Amino acid sequence: MALNLLLPVLACLQIFPWPETIAEKPPPTSLSLDPPCAKYLVGEQLMLSCIDPKFGEVTGYRFYNRRNMEVSTYDPDPHGGAKHVFLSLHMDDAGPYTCKYWTAMRGQEILSVESEAVSVSVLEPPSQPALSMDPPSGVIKEGLPLLITCSAPRHTGEWRFRFYKNGVELVPENTRTPLNTMDPGISSVNVSVLSIPRARPDSTGEFTCRYEEKVCQRWTLSPRSQAVNVTVVADNAFLIRFLVVGVSFFFINSLILLISHCCL
Repeated sequence: MALNLLLPVLACLQIFPWPETIAEKPPPTSLSLDPPCAKYLVGEQLMLSCIDPKFGEVTGYRFYNRRNMEVSTYDPDPHGGAKHVFLSLHMDDAGPYTCKYWTAMRGQEILSVESEAVSVSVLEPPSQPALSMDPPSGVIKEGLPLLITCSAPRHTGEWRFRFYKNGVELVPENTRTPLNTMDPGISSVNVSVLSIPRARPDSTGEFTCRYEEKVCQRWTLSPRSQAVNVTVVADNAFLIRFLVVGVSFFFINSLILLISHCCL
């Protein structure tokens, strides 16, 4: 009786056999950036390198973007792994990336575990700095201090600033005008100040500035700022005082003579 009950079950098993055991996913790849930088500029070249852990024969590789959409598929490189190259980065290339490899097994495509994500941060090229001065009018008496401030528009890491007068770069050792640049050389502050302790007539002129920004181990030069005009005027206080005293003396003496003449 029990055998009669098992026969239909055995017949069913022959028609619908047990499925084969599904293979576990192969271990994850490693994904790296070349060059390895925290930020990249628009237009720079970047390479994503996907390397498998030599788990077995690899059929191909896939790269995915921040929306988990497939970016590209590659056959294995002769030297191992696969590379996805951005010849010229754009702003919309920013975001996290991952990769996987797959292998063909029993007619099936077995995908590996996804790699850890790497983040690509893309910045616009350096923009024009802002230039200001103290006094704001740009008109200053001879002998007084003059401050010209150049400000980079964003905080990214490292800067080098340059100041120009009438289109010629100002270098302290190559100019007759005593000057000093605050935050000289490489700075983590996005502001630099050109200081002229005592303005002289030859300090008069058109001033501009620009900065170099270090992004991904490379220095990139910004456009020049808008120009500011400086006019140094001679201190004629002594002459003015002399003229005032002289005119007053002449007026008083003339008045005394006039009164004396009228009274006599």
